[in-house]
Amino acid sequence: MTPSERQQLVEALAGLAGLQEGPKARLIDGTRYEYDCKVKRTFEVAPSGRRFPVALVAGKFQRDSAKPVSRKNLR
Repeated sequence: MTPSERQQLVEALAGLAGLQEGPKARLIDGTRYEYDCKVKRTFEVAPSGRRFPVALVAGKFQRDSAKPVSRKNLR
């Protein structure tokens, strides 16, 4: 992890109180985000059900790849 990535992580963690629940509903366009604890990654789940790995960049999720990933390919 680079120093700038470490700084982004610290800033993101500092903003969390640990008491708030994450969002349960979908976004307006039907997209939702989920964390897969088995592969330790966060995924954007499109309304079609396709899953895209994401990374936290400047406090926002950004897709790591334009290609969707299936659950069976992750294990």
